[in-house]
Amino acid sequence: MALIEKIRRQGWLVLTMVGIGIVGFLIPYDAVIALFGGTNSDIGSIGGNTITQQEWKTALEARKPLFRYEGNEQSLFADTWNQIIETELYEDEFQELGLAITEEEYDEITFGTYLSPFVKSTIYQGKDSTELKENMRKNFEGLIPNSLTPQQSAGWKKLIMQKRQKEKYDAMLKRGGYANNIDAKWAFKLQNDKAAVDFVVKSFAEIPDSTITWAESDLRAWYNKHKKDREYKQETGRSIDYIMFPVQSSSLDSSEIKDALIALIPQFTTASNDSAFATTNASTPMQAITKFKSGSIPEPFNSQLVNDSIGKVIGPFVDGGSMKIVKILKRTTEVDSVQARHILVDLKDAAGKAKADSIKNVITKNNNFVEMAAMYGTDGTKSNGGDLGMFTRGSMVKPFEDACFNGAVGELQVLKTDFGYHVLEVTKKNAAALVNKVAVVDKSVVASQRTVRAAYSLAKEFSMNYGDTTLFRMAADTLKGGTRIQSAKNLKPNDTNVNGIQNSGEIVNWGYSAELGEISQPMMVEGQYIIAALIDVKERGVPTFANLYDLAKTEVIKEKKAEKYITMMKEGTLEEIASKLETQVKKGENITMRSANIPGSGVNAAENELIGAIFGLKTGLISSPIIGKGGVYVFSRTADVVAGTSADNYISDQERLSTSIQNRFSGAIFNAYREHSDIEDNRFGR
Repeated sequence: MALIEKIRRQGWLVLTMVGIGIVGFLIPYDAVIALFGGTNSDIGSIGGNTITQQEWKTALEARKPLFRYEGNEQSLFADTWNQIIETELYEDEFQELGLAITEEEYDEITFGTYLSPFVKSTIYQGKDSTELKENMRKNFEGLIPNSLTPQQSAGWKKLIMQKRQKEKYDAMLKRGGYANNIDAKWAFKLQNDKAAVDFVVKSFAEIPDSTITWAESDLRAWYNKHKKDREYKQETGRSIDYIMFPVQSSSLDSSEIKDALIALIPQFTTASNDSAFATTNASTPMQAITKFKSGSIPEPFNSQLVNDSIGKVIGPFVDGGSMKIVKILKRTTEVDSVQARHILVDLKDAAGKAKADSIKNVITKNNNFVEMAAMYGTDGTKSNGGDLGMFTRGSMVKPFEDACFNGAVGELQVLKTDFGYHVLEVTKKNAAALVNKVAVVDKSVVASQRTVRAAYSLAKEFSMNYGDTTLFRMAADTLKGGTRIQSAKNLKPNDTNVNGIQNSGEIVNWGYSAELGEISQPMMVEGQYIIAALIDVKERGVPTFANLYDLAKTEVIKEKKAEKYITMMKEGTLEEIASKLETQVKKGENITMRSANIPGSGVNAAENELIGAIFGLKTGLISSPIIGKGGVYVFSRTADVVAGTSADNYISDQERLSTSIQNRFSGAIFNAYREHSDIEDNRFGR
């Protein structure tokens, strides 16, 4: 409880959104365990609680069987660490509140009527049906082929119960979120009270930097004055420049893959179990049996798919990033998409059935589906007549899907699903199309080891020949007519996405182990070799002068620009001030307290101080010069502030503000706990 009590004693918490990344290395699992541990038994600490190497290894081994981490260990390390953080931050709080999950609740949220959000999204991939849940129960209990092992079932159970505690805690927090009428009134005023001004502005952008004289001592003075400002407090970060050496499959690679597939055709043709053969030989065995519509693959293979005999193997052909051969198993015609509308009665007993039947009878008599949906619908479609739009097979729960695809257009049906009773009408069906059921053997078209080695040699030669940042930048221009240098700023220790490059934990790890100015060896990330240069290092706390040098220079130049013109703006009418500055008096209208700047000013910087002054100064007075983010201003409000008028005494604003507060609670509290828990991450040996 010490951590939670410490947080509660804070006068207020700055709630910031932080991204929790995925970290690790593309090297074998056991090697990483040893690397992370080294001679130090501590992996890190959270709120003063030490995470030992053995605890870390145990947590990894418990989580690894639950997800598909093969070849992606960095995700395993990050997911495990993030779960440890969540458990450490909340465990005492859950115990104090008595947030326990009973066996009955676990069964209900995993296999019952009301799935938990985590279970539905993670276990069922967003789908929900009685059949799916029955099969999943058998899977957990080891009653079907290829079931979960007892270890996996136990691991899933523990994780589901942990996530359910967090879901219940978040729901409690959400219930506590509230905005009163005064909050709503001010939210409304910020958005709707409006002011108009005449003003003169001297934008910093229109004053050339070359006209300003400054000294190093000016920068030092600014730094000493502002280095402890909250807005400049810095977190640990590393900035790199990098170049990429793509590893792309060659024509020889494609030819070898094609030959390998051709060699499989005789065996595929005579295979007695098409599914087993395809699953055994395919790169993506989960898609070994699928359906192809006419026109979905290139010619002449599409014509063969449509016209050749059942049992014929066609291909190889390229489809997406794979090369495939397919065996024709069956041809059918079926409707692939329908449009329907429904009225959901969210009762699952006899009363629900009776109500749905009654609604159906009224619609049959009066042809008023839209009106009845608005009156009796209980889901989000009620406001648009129950319309579900066009959807394909697999989009709805099985009983609903069957009723839609098997029912006639215009026919009213009453059916039951796990959501309740539905009054259903199919409003449109696409024409039935020829569908070919096929067995697929696919091979990913990827670079061979020969091609990978050639790319590595090129990258390695570059890193050896250009070993400092100056040579690094110059030499990039010599590669293939010029290779663009890219930059990634302020990478955090747990980041794994570098400028959209997924699974970049190795790059980040290198950045935290390298010296400033160092050039990396080639790193294979997402199918390409990357060479990086470490160009900036930031440690948590007060920034160094070097870290703030560029900002200090920018701010000092702005201050000196302001000093140059502020004297000319202190006296006279707006017209006289404008004349001295060789500019014009401008008008700004419909300014609100949420405005970022004055319309028509030509300044894009957020001028919060200026906006506040506009609403605070009396009408008709000329302000003193105001130094803003983007320039120096003098203004006069031309009329009193026009107050906005609420149509419902701020009730709708209160509802919106309460909802906004509630939606932010979970993430905001987690970030507050995280920010004040003094998390030390030594997984990289730092």
